[in-house]
This record gives sequence, structure tokens and C-alpha cells, in this order.
Amino acid sequence: MTEIRLSGAVMAHPRRREAAEELARLDPAGALRVVLDPEPDGPPTALRTARLAWSSVPADATHFLVLQDDVELADGFFEHARKAAERLPDDAVAFYANWNSRNGAAVRMAAAAGASWATAVNEYAPCVAMMLPAAVARGYTPYSDAHTDGWPCDVIMFRYLKSIGVPIRIAVPNTVQHSGLPSVAGNDAHGLRRSSCFSAVAPSSVDGVIAEPEVIPFHKHVTSECAVRGDGYWDYLGTERLLRRSGISPQECRTGFERGEDLSEGAWQTWLTAFAMGLSSVDAVESEALALALASVGPGGLCDQLTASEIESITASHNEVAVKAFAAGRARASRPRRSRAGSGLQVAIIGPGGTLAEYLAGLLAEFGHEIVGGESPSASTRIVHLGDETDPGDVFCAIVDTGAREHVLRFATPIGPHAPADSLVAHWIRLAWTRKTLPVDPDRVHQFTDVRDMASAIDAVLTGVPVSPVYDIATATLTGNELAKVVCAAVRAVPTEAVTEPSETPVLKPGPAAAELGWTATIPADEAVRTFGKWLAYDTEWDR
Repeated sequence: MTEIRLSGAVMAHPRRREAAEELARLDPAGALRVVLDPEPDGPPTALRTARLAWSSVPADATHFLVLQDDVELADGFFEHARKAAERLPDDAVAFYANWNSRNGAAVRMAAAAGASWATAVNEYAPCVAMMLPAAVARGYTPYSDAHTDGWPCDVIMFRYLKSIGVPIRIAVPNTVQHSGLPSVAGNDAHGLRRSSCFSAVAPSSVDGVIAEPEVIPFHKHVTSECAVRGDGYWDYLGTERLLRRSGISPQECRTGFERGEDLSEGAWQTWLTAFAMGLSSVDAVESEALALALASVGPGGLCDQLTASEIESITASHNEVAVKAFAAGRARASRPRRSRAGSGLQVAIIGPGGTLAEYLAGLLAEFGHEIVGGESPSASTRIVHLGDETDPGDVFCAIVDTGAREHVLRFATPIGPHAPADSLVAHWIRLAWTRKTLPVDPDRVHQFTDVRDMASAIDAVLTGVPVSPVYDIATATLTGNELAKVVCAAVRAVPTEAVTEPSETPVLKPGPAAAELGWTATIPADEAVRTFGKWLAYDTEWDR
């Protein structure tokens, strides 16, 4: 076995130098040095300091650890880190994951499985406390130098490690806690940033058991969602959709919830998340790590909505909700599921839709339609021709053959997973992610359609009694200022500048779809933009 020689750095802003030096002195081997932001009065970003930290790997080091200056370490952390390097010598190892992140949820599922490590899913890399093999660490700065488009350092780390095939393993339980100090990188809008499963004492032994769950429920922005493993990619869907897909009515799930005392929306989303965890963890191992993990579900999902004192006040009640919901989910897993009712319709999606067509096919299947190939459709097959290169401007068309006649759906700019990434909304999201100014024409009208609303509109035509030959579909109709406000709230707050940007795209009018089909958009504008923003940041290049 190669002798482990662990070195490292504490990256800090100069005003926190003393705290960073105190943190570095905690290592009994004295192998950590403090690396300061070289431009402390520059725009708030951790990338400048991260580049310096990861480029300071000593020649004789086998592994390199970088800690941010605002962390607390578990007792025995450094011994645990060295054992982790011995056990997982070729992997990236993170010792912290945020309680409202997908990776934090992966840690919870690993805790339920009794594993010592969770494998990170598509998201920013959890860089608050991360250790890399020395050779991998040395490659980060050259990679970031070649990708100077303004993305945060943790997104760049995620993309770098993906590009060289290095998996990220996250310690279960976490052995690092975020201290809650104000963010020097401009992340305070994310709320209180705590661990999803922090133990104040590091495990005394380290094994190599790594969890690879098929379903990872997470609670974020008071919304319960699930990452579901596909064939080489991750799919993301609301937990209520997952339950319906699994043959469980959300109303059935709600019966147990309504026996509790806290019936708030936040508590319901906590219940959904923990119930789905239990449903996917029938062989769960009772442990302190699992208890810690369940305790963070509620506070994590509400952390950007509540103050620290408000989070403290709801923690106990939401912990009780999570514990009961997890047990209810495990109990429900052993009982028969109801078969999903079918619509009796065969549907084939054809045309230049690409992966968006595949995604919409999955959504339509959840409405009960049987999805078939379009190569040799039967006489009764309903054909949906998706996409038309001659569509004007940002309008995206689908032709739906209902058997009696064809109907055209004109969608405003599609946004969401697998939607085109070259739209104005996508451009603004990337500008916000990379801290650039949004060019806003206050008088311009912007419209977009969430892909989930696209699917429900197609379903409404297939199952309804359509009359008009053409229907307009849009999730949101916003002025330039309103769209900028949504993007800044859902992605990142950035400056705006007034510009004049005339548009030839027609303004769509969804009124007839509501009147004749009973169709209305169900996805809020901020949720639609936030979902698209996550996909653009984490999944565009890495989903397959």
C-alpha cells in the first residue's frame, strides 16, 4: 500500500485570516497552509482563491485537502481524512454536503443504507471540504484557466472531475459542518448552509461501502423532488409524480401526514421527502447517522425561506414529521401498489424533437398513454409531430393527430430538461449563473412554456374535444423587468441594464386552450426557471 502523504490548504479572505490560521493549526501533522484571496476587494467569488489553493500541491504529496475558512471540524477529522485517502485513493472525497442539495440527499440515502460513502450526483461539487489525489488536484487550475466563462468554482470542479472520470464520494456522516458565517462569495441568499448529516465525532474506522441508490429524494425551496437513476443519466421529478408513477396516490400518502399537528406546506414537503426515502429504503439500518439525516430534511428544505432563529423553532417538529414519514414509507413499500389507469391511447412522437421528444414521451406515459414507436404506427395510433424548423422566432410547434383531424399546438419558448439551450431565457440564466448583467428591454414581452406544461397541453388535446385547429400554449407571459426578477430570484441576483431589443416573435394567447380544453399552466414561473437553471448548470453535457 502506498504511504499516504496528505497536505492541504485553508482558503480564506484576508479578514478571516486569523480564523483560517487557527483552523490550519488543528491538523496535528501541520500539513495545512493558509491561502488568501489575491483580490479581496474584487467581485465576490471563491474561484480566485480556489485556483491558488489547488495549485499549491507539494511535490511529495499523494493527496491534497482544501478547506474553506468558515467550517467546523469533527473531533478526529484529520485521522478520518487520512484513512479515507487510504480506503479511496483514486477518488475525490468530500466531507460535507449542504442540507438542501442533491448531494446532501444522497448522503441521507447512504445513511439509511448503512453505507460509509455516498456517490455524488449531477450538481456542483461539494467543495467546502474536499480532498483530491495530488495529480488530480494539480489539474484543477489549468482546467479552470481554460474555462474562464464565469461559472462558480464548485461547478467548474464538478465539470473537471466529470471530464477526467473521477467520482466524488461523500463521507457518511459528514465530518465537516458549515459554520454559518456570512458568505464572502455572495451566497447568503441561499440561507443557512448546514450539513445534511453532521457528526461532531468522526468515525473511528473507515470501510469502503459506497451507496448507489436508484432514487434520491431531496427537499429544496419548499419543494420535494427526486433524482431517479436512468440508463446512464439522472431524471428529476416532483415526488408526487414519483408516487403516482409508483402506483401510490399522493392523497393516500397525505392521510398519515394529516394525523400530525403541523399541516403547513413546508411540513408536507418534508413528509413527502422522508416518505419517499422510506419507500426506497426498505432495508434501512437504524443508526445515529440516519437520525441525523432525517433531522435535516425539513430545515434544509426551508433554509432559504426562514431566518436562523425561525429554522431553529421548526427543527424539532419537522424532525418528528420526517421520522414518522420515513417509517410510513417503509411500511407502504411492502404493500401492493395500484396499477396506473391507462388512457387507452397509443401515442407516437415523431419529428426532430431529439431528447426533448424522449422526455415528453415519459411525461405523457405518466398520463396513462401507451408510448409506441413511430416507424409503423397502427391506424389507431395518435401521432405527435414535435418540432418544425420553420417555426417563427421562439415559437415551437407540435402537430397532434387526434384521429379525426390534426391540431397545432404553438408553444412559447420551451424551457426545462432537454429544452433547447439557445433561447433567450437560457441565455439569461447563464448570465445570472456567471454573475453577468442582464440586458433588459422593459417593454418587451417574454413568454415561455415549461416542458411539463407542454406535456399536459398535448394530453389535453389527445383526451379532450378540441375544436380549434390551432392552440397557443404558454406557462408565463412576463415583461422584461418581470422576467429579470424571476431569473434573479430563481438563479442568482445580478445587475440589470436597460436596452432596446425589438422582437418579431408573436405574443401567444392561451385563452382558447383554457376555454375549449380546460388547459391551464400548472408550473409557477419561478419553479420553471429554477428547474431549467439546474439542468443547464449540471446536466446539459453530463446526462448521457
